[in-house]
Amino acid sequence: MAVTGIIKNLAPVSLLAALLYAPPGLVERFLKSDSSRTTFQKLVRPILKILIGLGIAKTFNSALNSLATNHWRISSSPPTKPWDWPNEIAVVTGGCGGIGVALVRGLTAKGVKVAVLDVIDPPPELESNPNAVYFKCDITSSEAIAETADAIRRTLGGNPSILVNNAGIARINPLLEITETSLRQVIGVNLMALWFTTKQFLPAMIEADKGHIITVASLASFLPLTTSIDYSATKSGALAFHEGLTAEIKHVYKARGVKTSIVHPDFVQTAMTQPFAGQIEKSQKMLTVEDISRPVLAQIFSGRGGQLILPKYKSFASAVRGWPNWMQEIMRDTLVKGFL
Repeated sequence: MAVTGIIKNLAPVSLLAALLYAPPGLVERFLKSDSSRTTFQKLVRPILKILIGLGIAKTFNSALNSLATNHWRISSSPPTKPWDWPNEIAVVTGGCGGIGVALVRGLTAKGVKVAVLDVIDPPPELESNPNAVYFKCDITSSEAIAETADAIRRTLGGNPSILVNNAGIARINPLLEITETSLRQVIGVNLMALWFTTKQFLPAMIEADKGHIITVASLASFLPLTTSIDYSATKSGALAFHEGLTAEIKHVYKARGVKTSIVHPDFVQTAMTQPFAGQIEKSQKMLTVEDISRPVLAQIFSGRGGQLILPKYKSFASAVRGWPNWMQEIMRDTLVKGFL
């Protein structure tokens, strides 16, 4: 893995290195005179060194990130019992629409038995899937979650080892137009449910020292959305939940075989975003559910914890809060224009 990473990160300097150190006869095809070659070497050599250094630093940083999000363990397998997908049970909240359906599809394709939690009816695809079992559940209610958790254990014959907190809702309303009912629903689905589901399924994971809890957050964890600050606040809270949960699993419960991952997608084409998709697409292209489900499934099947920012080129968003205030304000002011 490390060698592959080095090769990948150093690829951009390959052509420069070839031109710099290739035989003169070959280089003459690109450079017509010796003076041009000398000038070229003087200019390119320091650039080449910088690029090589950056490539090595990027590879080293990626390796450290992978170790850190895996509780500083090199192995991706739980210390007690390796992953055996046909014998694993997963829970996916919000599994009847958008990203949830794609995640259920990918998990069941590997033989995983999936409990699909939602308040809407399952699509025909899930009804005909023998590895997917639907449970109608209001995840904003701790009592409903507890009852459903018991039903999952009875129906699927064991404790879930994978929990995907995927359910989420969003509405476009400025603060003074948000009703209390709407606010409580957004906070309940996007944030409170994280506690309710995790409290039900984490104890068995700790006991087995094996599990994976995936939290689907948003880029709004880093960059709040104007006219949707209730949603943004819950996604910032989801990030804090994930980080705190990771630390507790490692230090309080001493269960390093239980992994955690968090996902920060940009705008995705789903039923949730459909009402304001036209407004979003004026400024950017929206992601598809497959753009999210593929890397999330890969993360699950890798057996490793991690943080996914999708698309990858927007990873800079995680650093915005470290910028000077004036730069942060310019960024937020720019985002406002896409929603007003």
